[in-house]
Amino acid sequence: MIGEEPEWVCYDRWGTQLPEGKFAAAVGPKDFAERILPKYGGPKAVDEWRRLMRRVLPLGEAIFGLPAAAVREDAFAAATLGLRYFGPLSNVLSRGGGPKLSGPFKDLLDEEGIRDPFILRWLDMICFLLQGTTTGEAPTTLMAYMLADFYAEGSTLDYPVGGSKGIVDALARGIEKHNGEIRTRCRVDRIIVENDRAVGVVARGLEIRAPVVACNADPWTARTLAPELAGYLDSLLPEPCPSFLHLHLGIDARGIDESIPPQWASLADWDVKKPRNLALVSVASKLDPTLAPPGKHVVHAYVPATEPFDPWLDSSSDYQLAKARAVDVLWRAIEAYIPDVRARVQLQFAATPLTHRRFLNRHRGTYGAFLKAPNQLMGHKTPISGLFLCGDSTFPGIGANTVEV
Repeated sequence: MIGEEPEWVCYDRWGTQLPEGKFAAAVGPKDFAERILPKYGGPKAVDEWRRLMRRVLPLGEAIFGLPAAAVREDAFAAATLGLRYFGPLSNVLSRGGGPKLSGPFKDLLDEEGIRDPFILRWLDMICFLLQGTTTGEAPTTLMAYMLADFYAEGSTLDYPVGGSKGIVDALARGIEKHNGEIRTRCRVDRIIVENDRAVGVVARGLEIRAPVVACNADPWTARTLAPELAGYLDSLLPEPCPSFLHLHLGIDARGIDESIPPQWASLADWDVKKPRNLALVSVASKLDPTLAPPGKHVVHAYVPATEPFDPWLDSSSDYQLAKARAVDVLWRAIEAYIPDVRARVQLQFAATPLTHRRFLNRHRGTYGAFLKAPNQLMGHKTPISGLFLCGDSTFPGIGANTVEV
């Protein structure tokens, strides 16, 4: 949309530590079906998986051709979809799309007779890592897109050179080349509304006038920035997802097994919603060596939207001690592939839901809106003229697509 994107590093393996064992599987159609499922699944697992892929992959590939930004909320929405994207839209409908796309992915699994416990648990885990929900709650569109991206022939995983900064820099270039201005360390205090129209913002005491205001704060925070939205948002506000725990490390890389995957998930038991149970780990410097000095690695581990907020409000507890105890699950996740990581640490930072609330200005440190199919995320229009909502709690949801929209 903005004609800019980061430089990408491609890789093809993703590690997992499960209650049943540990493995690193290649993305694409073969490794999971031919090596992992025969070992961990039941006698019908491979046949069920291939049947599911025959249903899902064509649908996911059709969805690829219909970008989220094409779905508009104005009078020209039908023209945009029907004319510019007639081919992709027809493809989606002809390959099993339509009303069922917004329904829970579990409905499609039931239709296809997917019963293997390992497959069902695996898909719940993948779904939860993606959006903080299980297949009984996530929309079919989301899972079809993701599974096609992960298991289609020729699939690869991508990492931006420079890490998340590479994505930020690309977005910044897109803004600045269109004569936009970026102000950092300039948190918005309130949105200026005059005669039912948004006319600007007050940021760090400075009044900035503008014909349109796009607010990417979570909706609970947006409600405080523009109290005029209270009545509207109160009728739409979804349930907020829980928050995060993070652990960032700088470690000595000497002697670490070069064959370990750059990213992996660690699951203590199959209750994916259980706090301090499921964690993700990334050793990004394996993909982009510029992220760490020679002979070092950067490691990031986190729990994906399972950490409750309220316990962190107990001011009687020792915060540093509570934080150290909380991130033990992240240390254990890293140790799945780097057993002596604690002895290698040269730099470490831990973060909690309070960190998310303070530095990211997130309501209760939330990951975003909890979406349960067939419910829909809120759109971008508001009753206040010139004020639009964007961000992870609006369509199309959490992820880079929302940033682009």
